[in-house]
Amino acid sequence: MPSAVRRGHSDGCTRSGSAKSVIQWYGWDAPSRTWHGPSQLGLAAGRSQRLEDALLASYGPSWFGPVSCSVPGEPVARFFVVVHDLADCAVAMIYCDESKAGPVEIVALIPAGRRSRLRPEFAFEFLAFTGFLRSLGDGVECEVSEAIAAALSEAPVSDSLVFSITTGLWPCDMDYVLSRCVEQTAMAVLRWLGRFRGSSRG
Repeated sequence: MPSAVRRGHSDGCTRSGSAKSVIQWYGWDAPSRTWHGPSQLGLAAGRSQRLEDALLASYGPSWFGPVSCSVPGEPVARFFVVVHDLADCAVAMIYCDESKAGPVEIVALIPAGRRSRLRPEFAFEFLAFTGFLRSLGDGVECEVSEAIAAALSEAPVSDSLVFSITTGLWPCDMDYVLSRCVEQTAMAVLRWLGRFRGSSRG
């Protein structure tokens, strides 16, 4: 059965700038070797104003810092997030607090305004990166690459896209907390990238 981390919220999925623009979330769950998506993310997913403000106040193409996420009825969970703006997309790595075991989630984000200049090798390079971190699983590169390629070709060009890799380093019974952190991080990073909509940053 799919875990909570593979389910996004579908409420309020429109973003400012276009009434038809949505954020589509796809992903690979390494422990169960399962592809999921698309799920639509939006304002109702729960924005982290503190993270958005921290990103928007940064000056360089990278940011790192602590992020706190919570869901009703559960204590606040502390994560550590590293984000890099790569001109055509961005990548974020989410760690469990100060863990040195590796990221619990690796996320690639492609704003709608940058999809026309997305590098042709995007899927290969993203999966190679996750493979170097031993986060993808063995023998699944072709399957995941084909799923990413299909998502890129099928999603409307007005949609922003989020691709995530769940590594299995987070307790499976707390997947819904990690899911909320991925959603909040995606929303904040896309808003940050939107600040450079008209630039060729990178």
